[in-house]
Amino acid sequence: MYSETTTQAPEGQCADLAFRLAVYEAGHALTARALGLKILSVRMLPRPPVLISDKAFANNDWESFAEMLEIRVIELFGGQIAEETACSCNTCGIGDIARVDELSRLIAGLDGDPDPESVMFRLEDVALEIFARPDYKDAIIPIATFLAEQVKEGNELIDGPDIEAELDKYVPRPAKEKWSKRLFSFGRK
Repeated sequence: MYSETTTQAPEGQCADLAFRLAVYEAGHALTARALGLKILSVRMLPRPPVLISDKAFANNDWESFAEMLEIRVIELFGGQIAEETACSCNTCGIGDIARVDELSRLIAGLDGDPDPESVMFRLEDVALEIFARPDYKDAIIPIATFLAEQVKEGNELIDGPDIEAELDKYVPRPAKEKWSKRLFSFGRK
């Protein structure tokens, strides 16, 4: 079981670690939705959902592998941003920055970029743009409430169709696009 490791003192619903975890996971799910990814499942542990993109590295397709890494970094930021936005704290993704740093270094290496921090900051900007949109920001608490209720009912693994149906109530599915063409242009036409 995930345990508290911070001295931050959130208030209201967010005082409950289980609810903060639901907020954090809602951030991952909302990020996946914004990126147009199909969610296969959400496990109520501090980690991103299982997505169709996780199955992308087939036939030695290095472009899809790099895209999968970029997606994972954006999702990691999404959980943190959702928790900060809704609960004014960031407690559930404590290990995320180390994972983000490692993945950013891999992406930079694959791209031949000598500055992994620039990769990290560009991907963080994509996640920040997602939650700057009012519909995504306003959906954090309702999606978190749905996830928290699922856990109370004994479901710590939420199937993709169930979370997708809940997301449909609050944020539309984006038009299908190839991920790499819109990496740093999220929300721009």
